[in-house]
Amino acid sequence: MGIENIVNTIDFHRAQADVSLDQHVRRKRIQLGTEIATKYRIYLDLRFWILLRDVELGRNDNRELVLLLSQIKCLVDDGVAVCPISESVFVELMKQSDAETRIATANLIDRMSLGVTLIVHPQRISQELCNAIYMQAGADDLIPLNALVWTKLSYIFGETHPHQTPFDASEELVIQKAFFDHMWEISLTEMIGYLGFEEWHQQGWQQTADLLNAGNKQYANKIRSYKQVYRVEFEGGLSLFKEDMLELFKEVGDARYEDFEKSSENISKKERLSKFSKSVRTLHIGACCHAAVRWDQSRQLTGNDLLDFHHAEAAIGYCNMFLTETPLKTLVSQNHLGLMRDFSCVVESSASGALRVLNGLNG
Repeated sequence: MGIENIVNTIDFHRAQADVSLDQHVRRKRIQLGTEIATKYRIYLDLRFWILLRDVELGRNDNRELVLLLSQIKCLVDDGVAVCPISESVFVELMKQSDAETRIATANLIDRMSLGVTLIVHPQRISQELCNAIYMQAGADDLIPLNALVWTKLSYIFGETHPHQTPFDASEELVIQKAFFDHMWEISLTEMIGYLGFEEWHQQGWQQTADLLNAGNKQYANKIRSYKQVYRVEFEGGLSLFKEDMLELFKEVGDARYEDFEKSSENISKKERLSKFSKSVRTLHIGACCHAAVRWDQSRQLTGNDLLDFHHAEAAIGYCNMFLTETPLKTLVSQNHLGLMRDFSCVVESSASGALRVLNGLNG
């Protein structure tokens, strides 16, 4: 955004003094979400981004990968598709130590994502809980969840705004909204340039996996079924959002929705897991993945598994196609997880498989 555009934006927001910062941010995100809802959403894990980046750099001439990159670019250019990312892709990208290839990957992400990312994981779950609880209470004026979970790459870890400036409150509000508009247009390549090229080390992922493996081993003799393990995993994840839920229940109760009492009772009953849990889709998909590993007691979690599960939550929950490695495709496609029945996301682990789907879409 050039200086002239910034000045025009400031003038625009001075004339919109009655619009709060929260309202402005929400409007931008809903507008983006509405646009994304009309597109075929393709989620690539970092392995596929790297494969296609190497094609772009002329380092890989595999025919199917060349065709796949060309096909996706055409679909994006025609306004048919988009390849959004999540913070998990960004974290893995920043672990790359080579500056040239990191920037090349970021350029390709900018090109095919159109600057679109899912909101950060905890915020996404909070929004899912909000919609799920209000829906069960009988609210009929909800903005669809799919319109509320998208943002731009500059806000991939959440939103921050200028505050405690030397200006008065009204002028600070103008600056905050203008700054948000400026950041909304920042590319991933620009962001990486600001951050520098120091490699990000993510040792915590493996440490977390080791702790989970130890706990799984300790309670292995208590496992009776996949459903039992799933419930433990889902309720464990849900417990981290207890304060959010209490606040939501209070809001819904104060609003006096007719179905609130009945829906509150239903949440504590068995049918909750077939209704409520699936509406909190990020927690549900993550719980399925963790439960699948615990149910297969010969398998040990790795730090990469934890990142892969985050990819699965983002892709299966909110996209039409998920391009990933074969082991993760095999895990999420297991029949007892039910993910392929509950969500309209095709999971492919090869360029040829992706091309078959996209060629049908193009036709």
